[in-house]
Amino acid sequence: MEIQVRRQRMVQIQDQENVYSKKINVVIPTKRQGLAVRGALGELNTNVQVQRDVNVGKVAVAAAEFEKKAVRGIVRSNYSHVQSKVNTGLAVKTVIQPSSRPPLRREESTAGLAARAVVRTRAALKDVQNKPHYVKESNPLQVKKVTQDIKKPSKLISLKDNVKESKGLLRSIPKEPTESLGKLKLGENDDNVSLGKQENVEVKILSPPKLPEDIEDIDASDKNSPLLMSIYIKDIYKYLTHLEEKYPIEEDHLRKQSVITGKMRATLIDWLAEVQRQFSFVLETFHLTVGIIDRYLQVVPNVQRNQLQLVGVTAMFIASKYEEIHVPDVSDFVYVTDNAYSKSDVFQCEREIMSKLGFCLARPIPLSFLRRFVKAAHGTSKNHHLAKYFVDLSLVEYSMAHYRPSELAASAICLSLYLLSSKKLSEVWTPTLSYYSGYSLEHIVPIMVKIAKIVISVENSKHKAVYNMYSDTTVAKVSSLPQLKGDAIYELTKITSC
Repeated sequence: MEIQVRRQRMVQIQDQENVYSKKINVVIPTKRQGLAVRGALGELNTNVQVQRDVNVGKVAVAAAEFEKKAVRGIVRSNYSHVQSKVNTGLAVKTVIQPSSRPPLRREESTAGLAARAVVRTRAALKDVQNKPHYVKESNPLQVKKVTQDIKKPSKLISLKDNVKESKGLLRSIPKEPTESLGKLKLGENDDNVSLGKQENVEVKILSPPKLPEDIEDIDASDKNSPLLMSIYIKDIYKYLTHLEEKYPIEEDHLRKQSVITGKMRATLIDWLAEVQRQFSFVLETFHLTVGIIDRYLQVVPNVQRNQLQLVGVTAMFIASKYEEIHVPDVSDFVYVTDNAYSKSDVFQCEREIMSKLGFCLARPIPLSFLRRFVKAAHGTSKNHHLAKYFVDLSLVEYSMAHYRPSELAASAICLSLYLLSSKKLSEVWTPTLSYYSGYSLEHIVPIMVKIAKIVISVENSKHKAVYNMYSDTTVAKVSSLPQLKGDAIYELTKITSC
């Protein structure tokens, strides 16, 4: 009986212990299921399956909380650069760990650069000296190692010592004699180079020539403007004068043509003046077009009549590409010819013209010189427009084609100043104008007479495109000025004709 009673008591005690242990042994997950980090890299599953049996007491609970923080720290350290949020709505705070290195001192960042470089070189030399040397024996595969005792520094060298040592090393470097390039003397041969000999080399700077006392410096007020190039402007116009001498138009340059005549040329240029106005081209394009036509007709003989308009429209196509900002399409030039030619005809003629001219369009135009002469004369805008009108009328006339662009410009501005003032020709053509143009009054008077005759007869001429162009208000209607029908222009023609 006692044995049975004892057995029943043991069974009851075991049942109580099992119940007690079921209440105590609780499994607490360290991470809730379903949590994920979302960011620029996608979704990162942070459900770390770490489960522990928590014993009774506060120590087990603290250990579980420590594990949770550790797992979160791993996730944050790996993806701290991604600004993400947990699906619970709480923002992930970026943990910035302070650097273990102390902040950089000012003297270490600036003055210590040279010192570090010297210390590194010294350390490299010591490493080379202290490295074990290997000696080859008779067998090339066997290597004998010679060991040396490597002494480790007992103390670290301070920054001040490094600076002192670097200065000392820099002072101890021997300075080799160096010579500047200005002291080198090059002989006729490449080997004849003498070093170390100092010779005085005189450099001559060419100053601009001094102007005579009665000549005004028209570029003196332009020194502060870099766009006007007052330093180089005199040399530029000397070069333009050289170019117009290099590419001249001969007198009666159509004598080699069997079909083309001066009247046909005048008809072509008068039509091109209308085309220039329709396309709203600048005046430089029209002047360059006439120059290209004359140079081509002077070189290529026997141009046929049905090809003359093609040469003219192709010359304007080339000039527009040289002067204009927005160039019309080749189909527009074909259209103005009433489709008499095709695009391939224009392109083929363009290649022909450029090859005959040597691919050079450097011949200056009258308008470039005219601006310079108007500035020298202190002329008004009305004088400038009237002079341009005279130049454009001269471009249409075949008998004026052989004159240089500077001659046409000088004669046009002199005639403009004479007609719009009550002065004599000797008073109008001042020494300043004569100096900057390079022409005397006796040289330009015959050209002025021819221009005056063209102006008088323009109303009865068939070619009125230039006349209509300068009857616009934008150019002050200079073609209809009363001075062009006055006594002064008629007296000019009579005096020279007698």
